Amino acid sequence: MMSETANPHLVHTERFTAEAERVATLLESLGTDDWGRAVPTCPGWNVRKVARHIGTAHRWAAAIVRSPGAEAVNPRTLDLGFPESYAGYGDWVRAGAAELASAVRDAGPDKPVWSWGPDQHARFWARRMLHETAVHRGDIVLALGQNPDYDPAVAADGIDEFLTVLPAAAAFAPKIRALTGDGETLHLHATDGDPAALGEERAEWLITLEPNGFRWRRAHAKGAAAVRGPVGELYLFVWRRRAPGAKEIEVLGDHTLLDHWVTNASF
Repeated sequence: MMSETANPHLVHTERFTAEAERVATLLESLGTDDWGRAVPTCPGWNVRKVARHIGTAHRWAAAIVRSPGAEAVNPRTLDLGFPESYAGYGDWVRAGAAELASAVRDAGPDKPVWSWGPDQHARFWARRMLHETAVHRGDIVLALGQNPDYDPAVAADGIDEFLTVLPAAAAFAPKIRALTGDGETLHLHATDGDPAALGEERAEWLITLEPNGFRWRRAHAKGAAAVRGPVGELYLFVWRRRAPGAKEIEVLGDHTLLDHWVTNASF
């Protein structure tokens, strides 16, 4: 396997593979009773359904990357090969993740493919599935009554990715279109992490609501509303896995603005 240093285009593929292994290991640690636990951050789902969703998403993304044309793939056409017992889910997740990683490496990050996001290349799916996997691992950990942990670099990139793809997600989550305003600003401020490891001078984000949508940038600036906390907690916050009142984060300023963001910024 090429290292991230040797080929930075594969950074998301390598991080995705590592995150999928964390999911597989987690699933192998579960007791029989854990599989039916409700997952509060995914209403109506239990741990088994989250596990099946993760492995299905990997196989769907792999099929898209391998498709000879830049066309969508119907996941219902895939042979998913669900495990016959809970004991098989770890290896099933590993196999699906390996399938996607291999597809991206074979295709090359610049291969044109279908995606619902702004980037219509194979690299989109490596990054998207990295964060799909990481966030849903967090869902399972939270369902077990524990707190998920994240590599700060993954969490920071995940906030970037969320803000990048969010406008495109309005195609299937129309409430995102309500994220407009007259220049109101929301500031996300990570209180931990080595800036060099996070890939930017500062792990801070400034979101500005405008009449036709929102824009964002990494910046140290004062916002009308602010959310402060470890970068992994901010990652959970943008994905609505941490509510504004959670003890793990600090909320300052305009709570009405923050509630508006939280209510509409999801898909």
